Amino acid sequence: MGNTLSRQTSPRPLSAPGTERPAAPRDRRLEQEWKLLGQLAQTNPGVLEVLRRRSLADSDIFEAMIHQTCGILSLARGKPVLARSHRVAFRFPRFFPSVPIEAVLAKPVFHPNVDPRNGFVCLWTRTSAADTTMEAARRLQQMIAWKLVNFEATHVMQPEAVEWARRMSFPAGLALDFTPLVEVESFRREKSFTARPDAPFRRRLEPLPG
Repeated sequence: MGNTLSRQTSPRPLSAPGTERPAAPRDRRLEQEWKLLGQLAQTNPGVLEVLRRRSLADSDIFEAMIHQTCGILSLARGKPVLARSHRVAFRFPRFFPSVPIEAVLAKPVFHPNVDPRNGFVCLWTRTSAADTTMEAARRLQQMIAWKLVNFEATHVMQPEAVEWARRMSFPAGLALDFTPLVEVESFRREKSFTARPDAPFRRRLEPLPG
């Protein structure tokens, strides 16, 4: 009896010797996002440059440079001071993808939806667990170039940028040039396939009748 009890309570190895535990869903998703960011850079040479990847206690960071994208760093006597390259950190919080990807600019740009103190970008108006680094990078580029702006008060972090835009008769009076990031072809084909009416899709589970 004692031997039986000992066998029941003795710890068992989590995996067989010489094998590794399967990667957690978040880890697998991060690997996919890192691969997609690299593919996006290969698709857009000279525009997107992947720098490095690092892990923190509460998040994972992908660092990159966005080039050929005109953005406003500040105003000097009312005139824009421009920059065409921008360093960004895409942050994946601990509970990603339930929590969206964040973007932080090393040098904040003059834009209503960018925090001038730390470079945090209010990237999304609505989010989905399916949002990827490709959408994040493309949205960020358009925001830097003032192609995407949200004037709703809850998203504004630079009120002076809002007032300046009104004086400039935005968007007609503001034209910042940039080379748009092109989607990864294989990813675009996949999205177009799932968007077809006859494409297979998953139905939402419904409770069984009582």
